[in-house]
Amino acid sequence: MLAPVQSLPFADIRDSLEISDSVLSKHLSALADAGYVEVSRVRANSRSRRQVTMTKPGRSALHGHLAALRAIVAAAESDRAGEPSDTRTRKRQRVGRAAALDARIA
Repeated sequence: MLAPVQSLPFADIRDSLEISDSVLSKHLSALADAGYVEVSRVRANSRSRRQVTMTKPGRSALHGHLAALRAIVAAAESDRAGEPSDTRTRKRQRVGRAAALDARIA
């Protein structure tokens, strides 16, 4: 949700995802601890609201995750192109194990 925008209000994220404040807060705290987002307070109409912004490291991490997902999809699509099904199964198992070990994907 944050990728195409500069920032979003906490409430908009919560409402869009249809989750509770506590669940979103917990996930945003983990992302903030990793340096991927910043949660700040802004004043609007004499009210304080939380605003969530993706950081440069967060955008970089997102691009890394998307690249890894594209590689998995490409491998799956090329597997289907002309190999016997038992060969495809063995390759999927190897890709799955490699993905599970890759810290960028975890």
